[in-house]
Amino acid sequence: MSALKFISKNKLLVLAISVASFMVNLDTYIINVSLPSIAAGFKASTADVSWVAMAYNLTVVSLLLIFGKLGDKIGLKPLFIAGFIIFTLSSMLCGAAPSLFLLVTGRLLQGIGAAILYALPQAMIPKYLPKELRGMAFGILAGAAALGITLGAPLSGIITGLASWRWVFFINLPVGILAVMILRYSVPQKNTAAKTEARFDITGAALSFITALLFAFWINRGGIHGWGAPLMISCLLSAVLFFGMFIAREKKTKYPLLDLTLFGNAAFGFANLAMFLVSAFLAGTNFLMPFYLAEVKGLSPAATGALFMIYSVSYMLAGIASGRVSNKIPARMLCAASMFMASCALAGFALIMNYDGIYYAALYFVLTGIAFAFFITSNNNFVMSMAPENKEGMVSGAHRMVGRVGMLCGVAVFEAVFALRGAGNLLGGFRAAYALGAAMCFCAMLLSLKKLNKGEAK
Repeated sequence: MSALKFISKNKLLVLAISVASFMVNLDTYIINVSLPSIAAGFKASTADVSWVAMAYNLTVVSLLLIFGKLGDKIGLKPLFIAGFIIFTLSSMLCGAAPSLFLLVTGRLLQGIGAAILYALPQAMIPKYLPKELRGMAFGILAGAAALGITLGAPLSGIITGLASWRWVFFINLPVGILAVMILRYSVPQKNTAAKTEARFDITGAALSFITALLFAFWINRGGIHGWGAPLMISCLLSAVLFFGMFIAREKKTKYPLLDLTLFGNAAFGFANLAMFLVSAFLAGTNFLMPFYLAEVKGLSPAATGALFMIYSVSYMLAGIASGRVSNKIPARMLCAASMFMASCALAGFALIMNYDGIYYAALYFVLTGIAFAFFITSNNNFVMSMAPENKEGMVSGAHRMVGRVGMLCGVAVFEAVFALRGAGNLLGGFRAAYALGAAMCFCAMLLSLKKLNKGEAK
């Protein structure tokens, strides 16, 4: 612990919350490449082993809003540290699991820890850091999250190939232990829990959990079971019903899980809708781009990974720069400019997809890496600037949930567009998907430019 005294507490805090976002996204994608090895090891079917990935994703999405609010009630620091402990211990259970059932159980528990680690970082930045450091911290946080997504598949392949799939989970242990030590030292001891709300909306939490779980299951399995299957239709209708009950509950309860009056502010609503669109595109392209590079460009997995690293490096460098700039230029202007850049890059990419070579693809990765780093950093900063005191966790959890639901929708929509337009015309399918992406980014630009009220946050 004495070694930590040579590093400022602010820097250590940014490191810890960035590691949290990195680990949550890494463990979302790192398992995918290892699934065949897990299936072979447990002699399980593809359908059964798919629950290893789905149990984690469903749990994270379903609990974000709950843990965001809980952070406000009991304090961000103790809950965040608990999240790391749960995540670390459950990773050990996953790595040592003697059966598929226990592995899925471990992934459910890991999802609980991950939901805490994903819901709270955005709230901790305005709560614990001085204003002049917040933009930079949001930039680093966004870069760490993007790096986790990009490194998931390559790291999984390397670790599974050199050791075994179990080490995909064991590598979380030293990181989690170090993060807990850093947080205990770097986060102030003051109690940040809200003192005005003596109760927690258990009914609202249950309705929120059921709604998110049903919707996530519907959109995750609809393409497998068929969107018109009775099970899928029942899931969707039930999700709509429980969502209506949740909204009705939040309107009348004295201690709401989600303060709906926040969405009465046009700025807050437009910023979240823009984040939904951007998250949907990013998840969609993360799913579709490897197929384009392999089937149209004929690239090997190693070459595809190298191109994605170009995106990650561009994103991280731009994220740091955007964090500094976002303290000087209005966030909505940065969001609008970055989305205009992204929509132009996407439209151009859709037109030149058939060109020889990979230079255009590399340029596309650089431009979009810069654009999305500026947008996400500025959007996060903007949304959290509107969070009322002692409601930072709730706002962060809601914003994170919007993005996570957008990711689920993005994969389903891009897959559907590609299947519809790509039948018999592979290139046409890719072009249609990226034309849609350009339209989504253009809409995000318009939402960012929307005229706001006089109390607009900068």
